[in-house]
Amino acid sequence: MNNLLKPINLESLEILTGSNTSLPGNQTVWVRLNTQIDQNAQDTNVQDTIQKNLRAAYGQQLSVIFSDLTLNGKIITVVTVTKFNQTPKVSDIERALAKLPNTSGPTKGSTGPVVASTPTGTPTVTGTGTPNATTTATATAKATPTTAKSTPTVGKGTPTPAATPTPIASPTATPTSSSNPADIPVKWVDVRQGTTTQTITLQTLSVVSSENLLKIQSTILNNGNTYVQVFDNASVTGSVAAQTTQNAFLAVVAASVFILLYVWFSFRRVPKPWRYGTCAIIALLHDVLVVVGIFSILGWAFHIQINALFITALLTVVGFSVHDTIVVFDRIRENMQRRTSETFEQVVNASLVQTMARSLNTSLTVLITLSALTLFGGVSIRDFTLTLLIGIFSGTYSSIFNASMLLVIWEKGELGFSRLRRGGGPPAGSRREEREFARSRG
Repeated sequence: MNNLLKPINLESLEILTGSNTSLPGNQTVWVRLNTQIDQNAQDTNVQDTIQKNLRAAYGQQLSVIFSDLTLNGKIITVVTVTKFNQTPKVSDIERALAKLPNTSGPTKGSTGPVVASTPTGTPTVTGTGTPNATTTATATAKATPTTAKSTPTVGKGTPTPAATPTPIASPTATPTSSSNPADIPVKWVDVRQGTTTQTITLQTLSVVSSENLLKIQSTILNNGNTYVQVFDNASVTGSVAAQTTQNAFLAVVAASVFILLYVWFSFRRVPKPWRYGTCAIIALLHDVLVVVGIFSILGWAFHIQINALFITALLTVVGFSVHDTIVVFDRIRENMQRRTSETFEQVVNASLVQTMARSLNTSLTVLITLSALTLFGGVSIRDFTLTLLIGIFSGTYSSIFNASMLLVIWEKGELGFSRLRRGGGPPAGSRREEREFARSRG
């Protein structure tokens, strides 16, 4: 399909195919005429006849759209009929359009009456020849009486003959033969009823004009004799894209704040519970940035575009990332409440070993399912599943290698915050906490 639409020069074209079962596939009928009808004709209008006959048979709610398409190098008119109040029959439509009026040449201009300017008046002149006199001449035309005056120059003492004025005649409108007569016969050559609910979505950085839509329909019609119906043609401006980006950012921030409050409340019995929530949010934001960064590269290299499904998948990644992190943190909380003589980093290490198999097995089953959907699930959901695949993979290792390690270095004071305090002092993690060692942690 990309190679098929390449001559139209749509920038960064992405084609998504799918099926919408809510669309009544048999409620659309295409009627292909033998020629291009003149949509500007004044004396014979084929459009009115087609609309009148079809609406008489199926009701006034019927939608009739005329499109001039190019088929095998010839421009023809295709009529798309929708919004039937009952399932149409091809035979009934053929009978309704059995007799159509002729049309005129669409490229020959107007077909209205031609007005010719032909003066038909015979003027009558009356003059008086007297010295130093003003001669008045009156010319009368057949259509409209007009008075003309002339003042001759007369020599002193010499009479002059009567002046002969030039008559002024107004034109009379006389219809002549039209320069674009309606002498091209019109008939249907193909009546096709829809049989499928398959949809094709085109996403491009170019503005798709009505002319481009006709070219797309003509290209598909020439390659496979397939008719298409245009449901929607929407252009997303820069302001809309900026608003979508802003909404996505606010959604991630709102989810992060609520997750932070929830983790803080759940770990309230552990010293400094807000650190657990903060580390979980940092790991979460890491996963979001990984997904956004990879899709930025894919968009630059393969012209992959993001949409509403991408935002949905991104929020799903946020949930999965926090899920794995909380599993590890919950085991750390349980081990911290036992009386041991281990340091904090030893407790975290033991907790990671105990939960790693569970986290990897859970994530692995999800990754296998998403890989199958990405490869065989169709183009319409490929971006969604690819986003989940990248995000869950990132969330699995960030829960093990990022969130827990960040919690340890924060507990040990290795983030450098202690240097900002007056006097410095030894890191808090350098003091061993004396706890009873538990050999088995179940």
